[in-house]
Amino acid sequence: MALIEAKTQIAAKVESVEGTAETLSASDAFLAANVKFTPNLAMGERKNVSASLSPWAPIPGVRSAKLEFDVELKGSVTKGTAPALGKLLKACGLGETVVSGTSVTYAPASSSISSLTLAAYQDGVIKNIWGARGNVSLKLENGAPGWLHFEFTGSDFSVTDGAMFTSGVTYESTKPPAFLSATLTIDSYSALIGLLEVNMNNEVNLRKDVNSQSGYKSALITNRKPTMTIDPEQVLAATYDFYGKLRSGNEGSLSLVLGSATGNICTITASKVQYTGISDDVRDGIRVLGITCQLNRSSGDDEISIVFT
Repeated sequence: MALIEAKTQIAAKVESVEGTAETLSASDAFLAANVKFTPNLAMGERKNVSASLSPWAPIPGVRSAKLEFDVELKGSVTKGTAPALGKLLKACGLGETVVSGTSVTYAPASSSISSLTLAAYQDGVIKNIWGARGNVSLKLENGAPGWLHFEFTGSDFSVTDGAMFTSGVTYESTKPPAFLSATLTIDSYSALIGLLEVNMNNEVNLRKDVNSQSGYKSALITNRKPTMTIDPEQVLAATYDFYGKLRSGNEGSLSLVLGSATGNICTITASKVQYTGISDDVRDGIRVLGITCQLNRSSGDDEISIVFT
């Protein structure tokens, strides 16, 4: 029997006990694309010697797995209600603040970061990880919907045969807004860009635990270093001095808005954007700059903010 790639579901649930797998149901499913599961198993080599040069069977040791996928950047149907991607952002180190009927805000957190159980249902095969936390990156491209790429590391995994959800699955009806009419400014300058990418660059490490069957308790976010890349048209220094800002270590603010429908407006801000590198490039015959940035703290846990209204 052939397994069809398009027949895939993915689900996630916040764990009540860190590192203990939750039972997933249809209500935990959400829309995703480009799902990839990668197990990791350490094999203990046995370097015994004998009259033969043939190897001895290695011993399976600690194990973990990664689950990657893309999710559309969009809000929920209702203003002030957390979107489906909220639980994913929380497990990637972003705190969630909900103001009922008004807004949902995601900003970096340094504590109370939830762990997840996740599973990919691939046309009859269920690939499950738990004790998971991860990293998230954002890609915004001119005229296209925004995408969030998630990479979760789980402290253990299982692969079993099992049916996909046939009822009870409800996906958000909102459509992702295109990266247009974004009112984007950086350091108070309305740069002409075609691409913007943000990566939280979370450092995710596994907690060793010999009492666990996998050898790990859970995955933990131990550090982060958010970065951003943009590709603005090159202009005269008198218009905006990109190189001067790089030399001086200037920190400017970023602001952009996607969408106009209530409950599906996404506002992204970063108050301390610092250029860290500039390279020459060309886009459609026009000189542009490849700029890398670091998103710095203001008072702490405020490098970036994503607000849905």
